[in-house]
Amino acid sequence: MTANAKLAALRERSYSLASLPASVRIPALAGRRDEWIKPVETASLDDIAFALLGLQEKASALYREIDALRGLYDLARRNGAVGGDIAVDTVPEAEERV
Repeated sequence: MTANAKLAALRERSYSLASLPASVRIPALAGRRDEWIKPVETASLDDIAFALLGLQEKASALYREIDALRGLYDLARRNGAVGGDIAVDTVPEAEERV
């Protein structure tokens, strides 16, 4: 069975593996190697571990952005903003730290 066939079988057999990507992005390692992309069917466990670290970093940045936007939204609503208002214009300059 080829590597592609094994990957297809894994995706078909398991709901949790159905979204396996075709490749993994292995981030650069502090001056020791450049970022590279490797087909998932040839990725080692270490490759997957490094790819997961990179994805977790991106997810954390996305969650921080979501939290910041949610904070601005909530602050504007607490200050009486309605849908068409510019959010940052509705927050008083002397607003306490949130």
